[in-house]
Amino acid sequence: MNGLQVRPAGAADRDTAHRLLTAQLIEHRLPADPEGISRGIDHALAKDSPAWLWLAERDGRAVAVFLANQIVSVEKGGETLWMEELYVTPGARRRGVARAMLDSVANEARRRGLRALDLEVVPSQQAAFALYRSLGFQDVPRQRLTLEL
Repeated sequence: MNGLQVRPAGAADRDTAHRLLTAQLIEHRLPADPEGISRGIDHALAKDSPAWLWLAERDGRAVAVFLANQIVSVEKGGETLWMEELYVTPGARRRGVARAMLDSVANEARRRGLRALDLEVVPSQQAAFALYRSLGFQDVPRQRLTLEL
């Protein structure tokens, strides 16, 4: 994709990642606690973190953020990548940015020997479902639960 670069984020990208993740949470009507977002980014950028924090930039301007965690899965027989966040700015949507991000991440995951990429999608996000299914993601008949600690 012309002018688009997908790459892992570094410490210098902290504010950009914070801005994009905050925008995503607000757009999805989820709590966007600045300190909590900062803590999450700090953990993602920490040495030996299992997190993958990536950015997509078009002409030097960040247009997408991706956050995932590398985990062990006995079901998949090895390590997988649990995708937490994929956010594309409104002006960059439907221009192949998410597809390019996922292609880059999947290629790196394959290179590292990971077995799968897993994610969840809010049921109302029909465009996201269409994208993921077009890339070969399959429905998993489960429901997510959480216990706040």
